[in-house]
Amino acid sequence: MKNRIITLTIIAGTFLLLSAGIIFQTPVSIIPDLEGKMEEFYTRYPQQKAYLHLDKKAYKAGQKIWYMAYLVDARTHKPDTISENLLVELVNSYGIVSMIQLLHLKDGYANGDFHIPDTMPEGLYQIRAFTNWMRNFDPKYYFRKDINIWNPGNFLNLYREDKLASKRHKRKSSRKADKIEVGFFPEGGHLIDGITSSVGFKGINQLGLGVPVKGKIVDKKDRTVAEFESSHLGMGVFTITPEADIKYTAEVEDEDGKTHRFEFPEVQSSGYYLKLLRNNSNGLQLEVGSTFESPTVLVACHIRGTLLFASEMRLGSEGTILDIPTKNFPSGIIHITLFNSNREPRCERLAYISSDDILDLRIMQDKREYGKTEPVEMTLIARDGSGRPVEGRFSLSVSDRGLENNATDFQSGIASSLLLSSDIAGRIEQPDYYFRNREEETLRALDFLLLTQGWRRFDWNDIIYENPKKIDYPIQNGLVVRGKVTKELLEIPLKNLPVTLTVLSEFNDVFITNTDQKGQFEFRLPDYEDTIQVEIIARRKSGRKNLVIYLEESEFGDPEEIFSSYASEMLVMGTNTLRPVEEKEVDTMQQTLEGIYKTADYVLYVDDQMRTHHSVLEMIQGRIPGVRVYGNSVQIRGPSSFTQSNEPLYLIDNVPVDVNAVQSLNPNDVERIEVLKGPSAAIYGVRGANGVIAIFTLRGSYMIKGVLNFEMLGYHRANEFYSPVYGTEFDDLVVDARSSLYWNPEVVTDGTGTARVKFYNSNKTSKFYVVVEGISPNGSIGSYERSYTVK
Repeated sequence: MKNRIITLTIIAGTFLLLSAGIIFQTPVSIIPDLEGKMEEFYTRYPQQKAYLHLDKKAYKAGQKIWYMAYLVDARTHKPDTISENLLVELVNSYGIVSMIQLLHLKDGYANGDFHIPDTMPEGLYQIRAFTNWMRNFDPKYYFRKDINIWNPGNFLNLYREDKLASKRHKRKSSRKADKIEVGFFPEGGHLIDGITSSVGFKGINQLGLGVPVKGKIVDKKDRTVAEFESSHLGMGVFTITPEADIKYTAEVEDEDGKTHRFEFPEVQSSGYYLKLLRNNSNGLQLEVGSTFESPTVLVACHIRGTLLFASEMRLGSEGTILDIPTKNFPSGIIHITLFNSNREPRCERLAYISSDDILDLRIMQDKREYGKTEPVEMTLIARDGSGRPVEGRFSLSVSDRGLENNATDFQSGIASSLLLSSDIAGRIEQPDYYFRNREEETLRALDFLLLTQGWRRFDWNDIIYENPKKIDYPIQNGLVVRGKVTKELLEIPLKNLPVTLTVLSEFNDVFITNTDQKGQFEFRLPDYEDTIQVEIIARRKSGRKNLVIYLEESEFGDPEEIFSSYASEMLVMGTNTLRPVEEKEVDTMQQTLEGIYKTADYVLYVDDQMRTHHSVLEMIQGRIPGVRVYGNSVQIRGPSSFTQSNEPLYLIDNVPVDVNAVQSLNPNDVERIEVLKGPSAAIYGVRGANGVIAIFTLRGSYMIKGVLNFEMLGYHRANEFYSPVYGTEFDDLVVDARSSLYWNPEVVTDGTGTARVKFYNSNKTSKFYVVVEGISPNGSIGSYERSYTVK
């Protein structure tokens, strides 16, 4: 007979347990220690989550992507007060950053917008957001959301490289989709000899998408010991009572009827097991057991790193039933871990707790059907789980869904993002599906997901043994420029040296500081907007210039890391002196091609005859197809300007410079010139929109001694959403086919928990969807969606 333990409450760090009607106080010396170490870990390494509410899920080229950014404490979901800077990127299907913005957060909130150029190639893009501090941890926990951008008129005008890469990608994708993989995940982590266990499984194709599967588990004599069939997205569960001396194999049939064979997890002869028997409004019921004789174990439960339950117990020979009330637990993923007597984690189980801490949001309208250009008035009502009014900040969008398709179904909303996707490793397909309702089918699908997904935000051993984490990226607040000054070649730090920073363009602001004992300097700049041009000058008191200025890595990430997934797809092509970079040359040229990551479209190697020209631009003229030189300016044919200028980005040994610096360069010092356009130049975002001309010198390090010029991101200033006002007899003559009727990133509810908005419909007949999302000051999450029709 199994022992039964019901947890009643927690009193002053001591857990009171009820067994057979009698209250016992268990020895819990380990519990305060574990709780203290968890708190210390999160104090030293605070965790953050970012979320972006977009006005819709699909866009046309030429439109704007409107978004509201939320940055929260990962444990409490309260608005983050640590970081002021949030980086937001628009990434194309090759993994290249097409656009980038730096937001200035205030109390964890900021809003912004991307203008999609008319020339943006059609495809699947991703928006991602993260802080500099978040870069110290797994990038899988950055915010990510896929969006479709449609541009049929430009689809046939992609650059040749893009089209070729796209064809190769499609061929690879079709081949990958034909293959499947099936993974098996024993509940708790292990299969134990003679112990009946649940086994989760998931079938995916090589694109990582769930596919329907069914099959059976057979032993070495080909006898069937278990059968299974998937439900949602290739996932499901079955039970098996395994034997340690038998090797099992899974025979799986895909949706085309083809049979595949996969290895089944090995069976251990002894060990611990952990089973979730029940998860409902009454709480959790677990079965904890072991094949060892009366071992002492610790069962600990936490949600987002907050320890909510821990119990140390001695197990019986047939397992122990443990009941855990969860009424006062917050919503989210609960992590149940079984430790042995040596504090080593032996089993783990994830489950989802649904509590009444979710905000109840409602949108009230005067009617459900409107005429064209008719005004719409809405009232937002925000209540907490107990029905009390909530003061908070919310974002609200109204749009049609004519561009959306099945690919955007059940994408992540604020609840699935903060309560699910950001707390487990790996990509989750259709995360919003698990929050569509609380019906049994949905709850079972969520449990299947948690059986087959992993948790990796922290390692228990890091907490228990206090293993230090390497921190490379500090919390970044404000616009900061850091660097150091050293003697040329020797790299000896120069201390107490005057350093001057000038913000060029229309500002011409000048800042002066001195290097410290390590030769390091720091400038904290005002809140400049957009991209700014910066010059740093350092001079020794003697006037000598034999020094080098180094900048500390910016908070924008490693461009080579961003680019790596796409670099292999690009072509380097040309004729005559434009030598093609062939595959066999890549290894020998790897170091010299560091500046452009081996992705140049054209490479011009400079010979002695070319060095007889008076300037670098003269050398380029007529030698590189698609590049035209007009006096002191250059235009690269192919890329269309995302900005008002048609001038390309110039680099000399990876240093951004203007055309005057290029013209002042001695042609005898030039080793080669590389040209990038289209997708190749996308690594530079808007700066490379008109192409890139990269000049590499024989010396390999272009610099004016003691001078450094570069561009840096200032803060993005969000545009104001335009919402027209109608009310004249000429309204029907206005062409208004807006797909986003209304966007308001800052709808603030008052003390009664209400806020009112008003806008006008377009003269387009359609079904429009209203979405509101937000977070209360205490970290409660809320979202609501409804629709209305315009006829």
